Amino acid sequence: MKKILVLSLFALAVISGSGCGKDSIGTKPMLSFLSYSSDPVIPANGLEVRFQVKDGDGDIENEFWFSPMYDTAPEDTNFTSRKMPDLEAHNGTSLNAEVLLQLDPIDLSGGTGGIAKDSLHFLIYIVDNANNISDTISTPKVEVIYQ
Repeated sequence: MKKILVLSLFALAVISGSGCGKDSIGTKPMLSFLSYSSDPVIPANGLEVRFQVKDGDGDIENEFWFSPMYDTAPEDTNFTSRKMPDLEAHNGTSLNAEVLLQLDPIDLSGGTGGIAKDSLHFLIYIVDNANNISDTISTPKVEVIYQ
């Protein structure tokens, strides 16, 4: 009888512990870098940056905010926004999805002023519909080749 009681308590602990994991995301969106569409980057071709996004209430179709950071000429951190893909089907439910940030050649010009910049990374955060803001992440550096 004691074995059944111990096994039942163990099974109950496992079941209730796995249920708590669902709520661990919360309402603050989480963002992580996955990949670049090309390495090295040729600004004239544009760039896609792939991310993993998670949100406890699934309302993250608001905005990406990004700032390109070039190594050879440090500049102020000026963020630009882009609309997130339409993910409204998940509104109200936990969301775990891959999304793309499409950058055009103008986004990668960096105001070079004739100075060739050799590498680039981005500072990026997202804002959901309830104005919850993710942590700002930094993507890995990638080589830039100007043609």
